[in-house]
Amino acid sequence: MRVFLVQTAHGLNSASGGYRSNYGFIHQLESYGHAVAQTCFAFDDEIEKAAVTAKSKGIKSELCRLPDVHLGKDPQTGQARRLKVTKFVDENRILNIAISRSLWKLYPGEELTADQRAYLEKGTPSLRLKALISLWSNQIASFRPTHVVFNDGLTMKITEQMLKEGSPHSHLKFKRVCVVHSSEQLPFGPFCGGLSGHCLSASAENQMLRELDGIWTVSRGIHDYAMKYGKLKTNFFVHATWTYLQGGNVPMRRTNADKSEVGLINACGLKGLPIFIELAKRLPNVKFVAWKSWGTKQVHLDQLSKLPNVRIEESTTNTERDIWDRLKVLLVPSLWNEAWGAVVTEAQLRGIPVIASNAGGIPEAKLNLPYLIPVNAVSGELDPKTGDYAVPKQDIGPWEHALMRLMAQDTTEYEELSDLTARTTVQWIRGLDQRAQEKWLLNM
Repeated sequence: MRVFLVQTAHGLNSASGGYRSNYGFIHQLESYGHAVAQTCFAFDDEIEKAAVTAKSKGIKSELCRLPDVHLGKDPQTGQARRLKVTKFVDENRILNIAISRSLWKLYPGEELTADQRAYLEKGTPSLRLKALISLWSNQIASFRPTHVVFNDGLTMKITEQMLKEGSPHSHLKFKRVCVVHSSEQLPFGPFCGGLSGHCLSASAENQMLRELDGIWTVSRGIHDYAMKYGKLKTNFFVHATWTYLQGGNVPMRRTNADKSEVGLINACGLKGLPIFIELAKRLPNVKFVAWKSWGTKQVHLDQLSKLPNVRIEESTTNTERDIWDRLKVLLVPSLWNEAWGAVVTEAQLRGIPVIASNAGGIPEAKLNLPYLIPVNAVSGELDPKTGDYAVPKQDIGPWEHALMRLMAQDTTEYEELSDLTARTTVQWIRGLDQRAQEKWLLNM
């Protein structure tokens, strides 16, 4: 196979669980002998660092600058808006077509979103969007894929147009596959478009989804949601195992009973920040740490900065050193219909106990391991002040009780749960069909 992946997250090493699971999927396919490539967004320094890393591992990066994409002129300065595009092979032998992250300065988000929505609904792109469509179409065509994998409406539309009679690319015969990482991505149900950038046109995307060759939902919960609200048949597969395994190997087990920090990754409302903050207030002698990520806004940082026992950290690409080496307990108090919760699996594989909510697909990721705590999940209603989901009041008592047990001076319970967590999660991941997604693609 020749599999071309279109990434939408920002950054060559994005903290997004969707980005990382997508990458783990094509990395695993490459290890089986398939040709793989991805388009992604990156800064110059990220690309240079990736090329150096590849070279240090004996991989020829074949770094080359592609022609700039011309996005017209700035209406205020009159200067030409040129978008850098770079092609290189990374340390895992994956071909990357990296689009500069300056895109959102050259093509502000609100304008890009409006143009994409108009294209999805009317089929006629603006001049700027037409230039980007040409870039993606030509890069997909030059790779000669057997499959194009994506999780966004724009790529769904572009690939549809590429295969139409009369298109310069109509001779291509690739399969089109959508990976559904969130209920917000789907064009129906109470969470449709609830997150910025997800599902730009429900009517257009609903029709296009039903014309694809395959739809992959990453949890049983999202699979059932698609059927319940949209009567949409999908294929459920857990994330590719290399999302969590390191080159097929189980990551290093941690024995963090002597550590003292309790962590939250992606500090924001839908990830349960109100629960985290209330715990920090009730337990002033416990050290808490919150990592920023895609959902974190200034209002969240302002709330956290008032708490003396909370440390705020930047998002990191070195999670082994910066997160898993230092955490004693991970909190995952998600309040939204989270598809899976990759950090749950990552922590449990390493023997780090996770106290998590029962929202969305989190229970699937938890594997029935302690502690799983009921929450009042969001309904899809938005807060008019912030534009985020309106967060209901929560019962903090069960969270406080579970956390105090794991932070007790007597570490017996912690050590027993850590051991059970690691053994159970390793057994689970080893029991998965490592090549399930590959077989599915081959049988299309």
